[in-house]
Formats: sequence, C-alpha cells, structure tokens
Amino acid sequence: MFKRLVFALLIIAGTGFPCAGGLSGPADTLIHAEMAGQPIPLVSAGRLEMETPLAYEIQNAYIRWRLKTDRLAGYKAGLTSTGAQKRFNVDHPLVGALFASGQLLSGATMPLSAFIRPMIETEIGFILKKTPEGEIDTIESLKPYVDKVLPVIELPDLGFADMKAIKSADIIAANVSSRRFITGKAVPPDTLELDAVSVKLTMDGSIVGQGKGNDAMGGQWKAALWMVNTLIRQGRPPRAGHLLITGALGRMIPGKPGAYRADYGGLGIVEFQLD
Repeated sequence: MFKRLVFALLIIAGTGFPCAGGLSGPADTLIHAEMAGQPIPLVSAGRLEMETPLAYEIQNAYIRWRLKTDRLAGYKAGLTSTGAQKRFNVDHPLVGALFASGQLLSGATMPLSAFIRPMIETEIGFILKKTPEGEIDTIESLKPYVDKVLPVIELPDLGFADMKAIKSADIIAANVSSRRFITGKAVPPDTLELDAVSVKLTMDGSIVGQGKGNDAMGGQWKAALWMVNTLIRQGRPPRAGHLLITGALGRMIPGKPGAYRADYGGLGIVEFQLD
C-alpha cells in the first residue's frame, strides 16, 4: 500500500519514478511495476532471445535502485534442481540479491497482501565471517569463510504477468523473485552434516512439504561454493556478514493462509504465519 501511495504521489508531482541508476528500458519497467503493485513484466517479451549477461545487467540496475533505500543482506540461489533448469532451458542455477528489509525472524506473521503470487521454499543458509578476496578452489577452502549455518524459509513472489511465457532471463532480471525470507537460529557449520539434514514443512499440522539438504545442487557446500565463485566472477563478491541461501529443499509450494512449521531436525525449527 505504501509503495502504491508513493508511486501515485510521484506521478502527481510529474517526476515519474526513480530511475535505476540512469538506466531506462527493462529495468525501469520492472521498477514501475513494483512501485505500482502490478504483476512482474516479462522483459523478454518481444525478443527472440535475451542473453543471460544482459538479464543480469537488468538485475543489477534494479538492485542499485533498491539500495538507495535498503541494505544488501546477501544472496539467494534459484533453479538449483535439474528439473527446474530443464524447464527454463538453462544448465546452471541463478543468483539474486536479498535485502535487509525482506528479513523476518522465526515466529513472524506475514500478510499475503504483500505478494502477488507468494511461494514457500525450505532452504539452508550460510553466514560468511570474512570476505573472499578471489575465487575459492575447494569446499575445504571455503569452510574457513563460513561463520554460521541456519534454517531459512524463503518467500519468493512468482507474480509474473504471464507464467506460460516466462523465460530464465525474466527470472534473472526480476532478481530471481526475491521478496521475503525468514531465518531461524544460526549454529556453527560443523554442528551437523548439512547434506543429511531433512526438513518437514507443515501447515496447520498437515505435512505440505519435505526435502533434504542435498536437494540443492546435490550438496549444500557444493551449492555455497558455486554461489560464492559465481558472485565473484560477476563482480559482486559476497561480504562478511552476508547470508547465502542455496536453494529449495524439496519442491516450492504456494503460500496460503495458515500456521507453518518447518522442522529441520538438528538444524532447528522455523515457525511463521501467513494471513
């Protein structure tokens, strides 16, 4: 509601909307839709093909706009299963940004009105304790950079204008549908074997989702290593204190009104309410 009011006032004032670092076109189209509370436009519409680097340029322009009034909290991975990648004709996962304003703590209540098409993913997160200075060769070399791990519920928004026509470039440009995320209690990374973690998600006491740690790219540390190196190659290395969430454990489910409980066993529990 607030964003819609701001948008209306900007139009009345004749100033349009804040430009994404001076970039016009697709990035501003995304910003316009977000401020107006409209479905996410497909930036690939009318194009035979949009290359992945261009889609990430649009994403980065959107991120620069968001960071005028927000803070970067970390990054998320998307399309981490082979099935999801085949659907969108890519052979690799995607990355997007997490913003501080999107973080909630276990026990939070989230209004569904904040979304167009809310979804729920059970994930695992890594909190970095130092900033990588360059690409990291192995999982063992990555471990000293990780401070804590934790259970995370991601609440992405798949509110695209046309789900049947969506392409991977649209997902990338729209910041991989990043919206909200709910964090549980963080623990040292050597507390348990992350790939063996099982999670059970219930809504009002009924099981609605299940997954395992190795559902994301075949392994949690493998996924985290891929994220770190991908972000470094893209020129936006993750920093100390950033949260990296590595992708869905099990399937993504629609967000519906109810009381949710995600039990990760030894990794902890995340509870939340959608209404």
